[in-house]
Amino acid sequence: MKSHFAVSGLALLLAACSHEGSSPSAKSDWGTGLNTIERTYSRPASDTVDAAVSSLESLELTVDRNRHDDMGGEIVARRGDRSKVTVNVTAVDKKNCKASVRVDPGDSTLATLIHEKIADKLGMASAKAALFGGNTEDYPYDADLASGIGAADRTVKALGWNLTGKVVKTGEAQIEARAEDSTPIRIRLESMKDRVFPLKATFIAGHGNTEGGKALIGRMHEEFDRQLGGHVK
Repeated sequence: MKSHFAVSGLALLLAACSHEGSSPSAKSDWGTGLNTIERTYSRPASDTVDAAVSSLESLELTVDRNRHDDMGGEIVARRGDRSKVTVNVTAVDKKNCKASVRVDPGDSTLATLIHEKIADKLGMASAKAALFGGNTEDYPYDADLASGIGAADRTVKALGWNLTGKVVKTGEAQIEARAEDSTPIRIRLESMKDRVFPLKATFIAGHGNTEGGKALIGRMHEEFDRQLGGHVK
């Protein structure tokens, strides 16, 4: 019998808010005791402002104020019940920025959903293997699927990344996360008909063949090995 477990939608986004500190979706406080969700994006501030406005509009929020320049800006929108949503974008440098989302009265789940919309608009929705390779690596392990899933979960937590998705089926599993700069990450696990190495782990970072993606794969692989006990070919 096939078993299936998926973390998705608002339930997943609530879980995604559980990592703090160095996480790309770290919680902060604007003096109210309620949660603001902040992420770093490897995109210019101006692009992120545009993505934020588009994201708010796609969620049928009304944009009341949009003040910005090349260094960032503030967008204020309203929900149907007139509660306020505020997005602040601040440039870190020409290619990177930080974005904070606050939904009154402290709805961190919706704030995280807005961040996922922003990432989607910026072309950072989920990790995918590049057409000509370069952003994915496969490794065989002497372990079962359950052990691999546990190691993947611990890997994401140990690296301080933000868990965004998890699907487990018979013979396979997929864990989605975001790195510090919101680059999408995927760990795909498959049971193999191999007595020596019955588990294959595939590490994917971003969408293309980049040095940054390769570095993230190296970090994933090293931490996964440590969490699983180093049972690699």
